[in-house]
Amino acid sequence: MWIDGGIHAREWVSPATVTYILMELVENDADHSDMTENLDWYILPVVNPDGYLYTQTDDRLWRKTRTPNGGGCFGTDANRNWGFHWGTGGSSDNPCSDTYMGPEPFSEVENKNVRDFLTANKDNIKFYNNVHSYSQLILLPWGWGYEQPDNYDDLYEMAMLGNDALFAVHGKSFEVGCIPCMLYVASGGSLDWTLGELGIPYSYGMELRDTGNYGFILPADQIIPSGEEVWAFHMTVARELIKEFVP
Repeated sequence: MWIDGGIHAREWVSPATVTYILMELVENDADHSDMTENLDWYILPVVNPDGYLYTQTDDRLWRKTRTPNGGGCFGTDANRNWGFHWGTGGSSDNPCSDTYMGPEPFSEVENKNVRDFLTANKDNIKFYNNVHSYSQLILLPWGWGYEQPDNYDDLYEMAMLGNDALFAVHGKSFEVGCIPCMLYVASGGSLDWTLGELGIPYSYGMELRDTGNYGFILPADQIIPSGEEVWAFHMTVARELIKEFVP
C-alpha cells in the first residue's frame, strides 16, 4: 500500500489526512491488526515539501514545486512531471504556468525520488493513491485521455467498495470515475505512471473535501472528519487486497 499527499502545495487537507491514516495505523493498531500483519504501508504525507513550506510563508495558494525556471518564474507542477504520456494534454510548456510540466519528465527531484522508490518496490506494491483536494472525487486512470485501462472494471469496483465505506462515516458523497470524465485531461500524472509504467494494478487519485464552499482553505475542524472517512476507504480496500493478494 502506497499513499502520498501534498504533491500540490496549497492542498493542505491532503497532508493532514494522509498523516491521520498514518496515526490510525500506528496508534490504533490493536483495533485492526490485520492491516499491518498482512500488508506493508508506505506513506509520504508531503511529496512537495518546498512548495508546502512556501504556502506557509509567502503564498497560501502556491501549487507547484519551487525549482527556479529563469525569467523570474518558479516551480513545476509535480503532477504533470511523470514520464508516462508526458506533455500530451492538460499541461503547459510555459514555465510561469501553474500546470508547467517541466523541461523533461522527472525533472523534479521530488518526482525522481518517488519514482526510484516505487520502481524498486513495484513487484510488492499493489495499491497507489495520490491524495489531493478538493472536489470529493475518487479518480481512476487514465488522466491523459478518455481511453480506459484494461483493468478499469476492477479499479471501479474496488473504488466503489471503498467509497461506500467512506460515505458511511459522515455521509459525504464522493464521485468515482476517470480523471477527464470528471475534471479535465491531465497528462504526466502520477497514477497514470504507476499503472502504465510500473503495473501497480490499483492506482488511484483522490480529491478530498469539500466541493468548493471553502475549497483549498478548508477549516481545520474538518481535518479529523476527513481523516476518519478516508481511513474507512483505505481500510476497506486494504482488506479486499489482502483477500486478493495475501496467500
